[in-house]
Amino acid sequence: MARSAYEYALSLVAAREYTVRGIRRKLVQKDYTLAEADTVLERLVASGIVDDSRYAAEFARQKLVHGGASVRRVRQALAQKGIDQAIAAAAIERVLADEPVDQDAAIERLAIRKLRSLGDLDQVVRRRRVLGFLVRKGYELDDIRRVLRYLC
Repeated sequence: MARSAYEYALSLVAAREYTVRGIRRKLVQKDYTLAEADTVLERLVASGIVDDSRYAAEFARQKLVHGGASVRRVRQALAQKGIDQAIAAAAIERVLADEPVDQDAAIERLAIRKLRSLGDLDQVVRRRRVLGFLVRKGYELDDIRRVLRYLC
C-alpha cells in the first residue's frame, strides 16, 4: 500500500528540520502532485511542524555561533534554501542579539588555518591569498584587513 503524501512528509520531518521549499521539492521528487504537496504543506505549517522562521533561526545559530560563518554567507545560504529575505534577516538579527558572535575571532581562526597551508610563500603572496580566501567566505573587507594587520 502506497504512503500518502502527508505520511511521507511526516517521515521526512521526523528525521530532521525542513523548509517549506525543501518539503515541496521532496514531495514533487516522489511524484506527488503540486496540489498534493501544497495541501500537505498547508497542514504542516498550520500545525507548526514546518516553520521557516524556526528553521532559519536554528540554521543561523549553528552557522554563526558554532560554524564561524559570515553573516553574508548565512544570508545567502538561507536564500538558497528558499527562506524569505525578511525571515532570514530577522533570524540573523535575533541570533546576533542573543549569542556572543565574534566575527574577528572566526576570521582569525580561518586565516591562521589558511596561512598554515600556504607554506613558505612570499609574505605578500600569502597575505593576498588569505585575503581572497576570506572574501570568498563572505567576510567584510574592513574586518579582514583589521585582523590581517596583526597576523601577516
